[in-house]
Amino acid sequence: MRLGRDFTNLLYFEYLGEEGKQRLRVGEIAVSDMDAMVQIAAKADIARQVSVAKSLGLDHVELDGAVPNSYLEFTDDVKREIRDFAAKQGISLSLHLPYTYVGASVCAPEELDRQAAAGLQKHYVEFAAGIGCECCILHPGVVPFYHATGRYFEQVRNNLVKSLLEIGELASMLGVELHLENNTAFDNVFTETQEIVEVLEKVRENGLKLHFCFDIGHWFTRADAGKEIPNPPEKIIEEIPSGWFKELHLNDYVPVKRLFHPPLHDQIGLLKRENLERYAELVEWKGAELIVVETAIKTKEQVMQRDEILRKETEYLKSIFG
Repeated sequence: MRLGRDFTNLLYFEYLGEEGKQRLRVGEIAVSDMDAMVQIAAKADIARQVSVAKSLGLDHVELDGAVPNSYLEFTDDVKREIRDFAAKQGISLSLHLPYTYVGASVCAPEELDRQAAAGLQKHYVEFAAGIGCECCILHPGVVPFYHATGRYFEQVRNNLVKSLLEIGELASMLGVELHLENNTAFDNVFTETQEIVEVLEKVRENGLKLHFCFDIGHWFTRADAGKEIPNPPEKIIEEIPSGWFKELHLNDYVPVKRLFHPPLHDQIGLLKRENLERYAELVEWKGAELIVVETAIKTKEQVMQRDEILRKETEYLKSIFG
């Protein structure tokens, strides 16, 4: 299996400028403020993400298409430069499609909303193809809690299938693999593995072979929705049929504290080293080809230690995944 990263906010600090860096150091701005201030510039600097991945001995970079970003403004020349640079460095690329605001309506029961969301996602798929991405990752959309059951849910599921067929057809034509990722428990729908498999089965019945980007950290959020986590927690992978995996997202979660994406080598979530070793065996057995790590930093102290976190976590994961 190959190992890659979505760098999330691990590379953001350098884009703050000296005044912003000092304000963060003394506590005048928070890490979330840093993210808001620099994410457009940091996301646009794809060459740097590729270079850092190369220096860490990784194989892959997943770009974060969460809004805001400037990806749809890239010229053909810039996209060609990115594609050529990544290929020269031996780093493959993928794109995580937008999953908030308009992008979160791919399953909307209102057809105009759904069309707007699917249309937006198709623009991002075209961007991904232009820079040579091998796949795109799509969240299944978000609904209010009162649309999460019964006939409402049937409408939501049917419209998600419709969106996947539209987006997936374009992706296939452009040579990009489309993956569907499971939601968190806080999104109300498409949280459970069986829900995702059932949706993908309906898509495959129509001749499109989409894959399941299983995010185990997302699945762990069920602990804060009154649902059980198996012991050991990675046992859930045994329940997912073979043949659905290609790229997977790897991150951890700390229940009760509701802490997303802590550094994996710190082992403060549900995935201790023995769990990750078993996870690696299970996902390889199920056919996974690429693991994309999604660690994020949340505190000023972590920002100051960002390079060490990247290095130590990468070494830790390479010792497990080989």
